[in-house]
Amino acid sequence: MTTPPPRNNLPVWQTHLAPDLGFDPQYHQNPRFEIASFINEPPGVVLDIGCGGGATGKLIKEKFPGTRVLGVELNPHAAAHARRYLDDVVCASIEEVDPAQLVGNAEIGIVLLLDVLEHLYDPWHALTRIRGWLAEGTRVLASVPNIRNLVNLHELAGGEWEYGPHGVLDVTHLRFFTRASLRRLFEETGYAVTHMEPLTQPAWVDRYVIARRPGKLVTKNLSIAFRDRDDLEDLYAFQYVVDARTAAATDDGGDAQLPPIGEVSPIV
Repeated sequence: MTTPPPRNNLPVWQTHLAPDLGFDPQYHQNPRFEIASFINEPPGVVLDIGCGGGATGKLIKEKFPGTRVLGVELNPHAAAHARRYLDDVVCASIEEVDPAQLVGNAEIGIVLLLDVLEHLYDPWHALTRIRGWLAEGTRVLASVPNIRNLVNLHELAGGEWEYGPHGVLDVTHLRFFTRASLRRLFEETGYAVTHMEPLTQPAWVDRYVIARRPGKLVTKNLSIAFRDRDDLEDLYAFQYVVDARTAAATDDGGDAQLPPIGEVSPIV
């Protein structure tokens, strides 16, 4: 999620870390059209964790009539708004929600974790808990900021790490990930990552680039090499959409067994 702009020129920690934040349409009611575009067939039942005001779930229900969307939202004002659009909404944290109460006997087709994991103290435990609610092969779509984007690296090289009201350094973010560590987050908690889609903002990043050389980008604060096109794309990515499937647990309680990548379809 992104957060709303600062109010009354107060420091961002005063405007965005208050104990009882109200409903803000810019923050809680931002439909993720790109996420809906990744879903190409009726998903059946969608579990939208961190559903905000329900805008993305509403979008999916409009795209696939008959889809049932169940929401989990910590902010009570946003949860109340989401109930206008979704089939059921529980106001609770991931740690507190009772899956039996929310899901019942329904088989979940897709889990959405859109701009959620970076807000959690322990996203590893959260993903492990969610994994226990799902059948093997259930699809999970998550969007998570990429801390390695060139703008952040440029600012850090210049001695800045400035939290803001939105973006990668949103003041409410507790965890930060690169493409590699984000993949490990899922694989270590029982998921097979089938695809990671970078969400780039070339026009914004190019404002910081003052020179281009073979295999290298230069800003006022740093010169950074890239190995190939994927590495270059990573420097331009502000977020990744992770497309994953739940893996099978071993009978002896050991590590999850990841299905071969060829058995699942990537985002197209």
